[in-house]
Amino acid sequence: MSSMSTEELLKKLDDQHQAYLETFKLVHDALNNSITNTNPVSAAPQSPGSIRTFTKRRRRSTKDDGDIPEIRPSTLHSSVLSGDSDDSDDDDDLYVQTPLAPFKYDEEQLRQHFRTYNFTDAGHIILESVITKNGRLLDPVLFPDYHRADRSHNSHYSVFDVGKDGAPLSRRDVVKPGTTKIDSAIWQAVKDLNSDSESLRPAVGRITIVREPSPVVLGALHLTLNKTFDMDELFNHLVSDEVTSANIMRRPFSADSRQQKSFVFNFEYWTIVGEECQPMPWQLADKTPSTSKDHIPISRCNSVVALSLSGDPIRKLRNPARRASTDYGYVYDPWAAWHVLNIQCYPDHRHTMDVHDSTKHYVNGPEAFLHTLLSEFRDAEKRFEAIYMKISKLVSPPANFMFDGEIRDKLLFEDEEFTYSRRYFWAYQTLGLLKNGLKAMMDSYEDTFTDDVWEGKHKTLWPMLDPDSHRNKYWQKRMQKLKIDFEKQMANLFKLYEETDEKMKEIRTLRDQLFSGTSVLESRKSVEMAAVTILQGHNIKLLTMVSIFFLPLTFVTSVYGMTNMTTDHDFTPFAITMATVCVPFFFLVGALNTTSGMQFWRVRWYRFLGWFGQQGIHSSSTSPSSSAVTKTSSLMGDPSQSYPSTSSSSININHDKPKPLPHSYSINTAQSLAARKELTSNSSHKSPIKSPFSPSTTPSMNPIPEHPLSMPMTSYTPTPRPKYTSISSIDTITATTGPRPSLTRSASWWDMALKKGKRTVSSRGEGFGGV
Repeated sequence: MSSMSTEELLKKLDDQHQAYLETFKLVHDALNNSITNTNPVSAAPQSPGSIRTFTKRRRRSTKDDGDIPEIRPSTLHSSVLSGDSDDSDDDDDLYVQTPLAPFKYDEEQLRQHFRTYNFTDAGHIILESVITKNGRLLDPVLFPDYHRADRSHNSHYSVFDVGKDGAPLSRRDVVKPGTTKIDSAIWQAVKDLNSDSESLRPAVGRITIVREPSPVVLGALHLTLNKTFDMDELFNHLVSDEVTSANIMRRPFSADSRQQKSFVFNFEYWTIVGEECQPMPWQLADKTPSTSKDHIPISRCNSVVALSLSGDPIRKLRNPARRASTDYGYVYDPWAAWHVLNIQCYPDHRHTMDVHDSTKHYVNGPEAFLHTLLSEFRDAEKRFEAIYMKISKLVSPPANFMFDGEIRDKLLFEDEEFTYSRRYFWAYQTLGLLKNGLKAMMDSYEDTFTDDVWEGKHKTLWPMLDPDSHRNKYWQKRMQKLKIDFEKQMANLFKLYEETDEKMKEIRTLRDQLFSGTSVLESRKSVEMAAVTILQGHNIKLLTMVSIFFLPLTFVTSVYGMTNMTTDHDFTPFAITMATVCVPFFFLVGALNTTSGMQFWRVRWYRFLGWFGQQGIHSSSTSPSSSAVTKTSSLMGDPSQSYPSTSSSSININHDKPKPLPHSYSINTAQSLAARKELTSNSSHKSPIKSPFSPSTTPSMNPIPEHPLSMPMTSYTPTPRPKYTSISSIDTITATTGPRPSLTRSASWWDMALKKGKRTVSSRGEGFGGV
């Protein structure tokens, strides 16, 4: 039998079933009225809910989903899984009975919504291709036929209406036959809800799942569900690059009633781009895909799972926050009519397609929300594991690693392109981001779904007002089963987290080994280059020695080659001159070519400078210009002036007159020469007595005769004078020029002394330049 005939038979069977239910209801009403009229006192009307055995749902079409037609009762599968009897599963009191508020929109209202609604920044980013000046609104057809090369709108959808029996029924049958545009099919499935007031199966809940939606589809969801969810908030979650988070606990205290009624779980992580998929414009991905075989095309992906409960609040809570914008919050009944929305923006083919089907029964909205959330956690594990396997294959050595030395050398030593350094760095950092994403995902679950939530004792998240009721006990059983499933999934995520951490350690080890091998190779190359450098130094040294050998010869020949020299053919003077110049020169160069020779001549040079300075000081001390120094040059006045004393004793004052130096020396030069003489002299140092009336003390090796002064005592108080103490000439030089020079210092103290400012001796012989 063909597929079309099967569909016709199923549709005919559904029509007969609906007709049977309507006829049975009429018979029931007639019997009820008859019993009431016959015995109005003793006969009580039977509730329509008592005919639960016959209030079965319609059988859904299986053409689109490819399911095998189910002949057995729809509650059998649920009963086997939960361990409950068929009667308890078919009890209408166990499921939500309040239908959702109806709505219906058309395409013109969707256009008007695009034109007039004030979208947020996130909405402008998502709907940029529709609401801009050159967007889709200018076209007469709102739902376009995308080109086959355009892979950005490879959308898929699953929309279910959940009846009073808790079974979801697909809405694919409402799509007009012959519809080829996926955007148009999604619009037909979501544009209305409970629009048929005479329907025998009103929807108490709706599950809407869209995968890889186009901007037009997202705009359609914004129009149809904006009164139920804060769609601007959901768009912000899609565009943001935050980690996985649960926006649930503080929502009852929000000022927006839509946020009070809703619960949002936001997934943010990464995936490998599928072969025929491409990321959304706002998702992070490679701007220019690489053609390398080692390239892993990773993209940012996100998803939003949201639940909204309708009706009136059942509890009022005081806001405990210190800086709260609202004083009270409101908690809504978990048994109210509900919406579940799941927007998946994953550019891959790893979606779980069979999360919801007609074999499942959901007692309320939170259960449907948890099933959808559990499916998202499982999909996240698959995507994380796929990236982990790709990176592991990228960084792990190939199978022939043990038998191919060339491959070992590639892994041990870095090449000129830094291939493995780049690879290990990228892999290590990428796994670190994946590890953080896994941790954020597990933390968001553990922080949100505590034991109080699973037991129905939480104050804000799905509380049970009557825990002892039959419906709440049944709901608690199903929650415990869901808790076990979630804990198993969290254990799988934690295992993947540990494997990722171990792989990061392995990559770190490979990176360190690569660095060590490359460092050893570079050190080896450096040693080789050092040997080459030393060889080049020897060659340069040889060339220098050859040049030095000919340098004195060139000098002698240049002298004798002058035109004013004699033209005699006697080479005796030439030979004598050459021997006199070349032999000492070669001897000096040979001595200076060694470290010991250089040190020997340096010491001899310093001693010569000391001797030369000593001779200069001796010549200055015997100069007749020393008598030209006047007493008025003293800073303290005339030294011959008598000052009274408080005692009868006399004070002997030594006049230490500065001795002028030869005019070719400055003060600093003379002081340096004196210091050199004292350092190199074997005799003990004797410090001359410094006169309190002299502005400075000149270092001199000759004793200066003392001139005693006798000052008689007077009756008046003497004027206080500064106290002077006698210091050595070396201390004076140290205070003026710095610390004593050392013979072992590499720099010459002579050059250091010459760098200081010179004070030349006056040509008139007036001491130290009038100091």
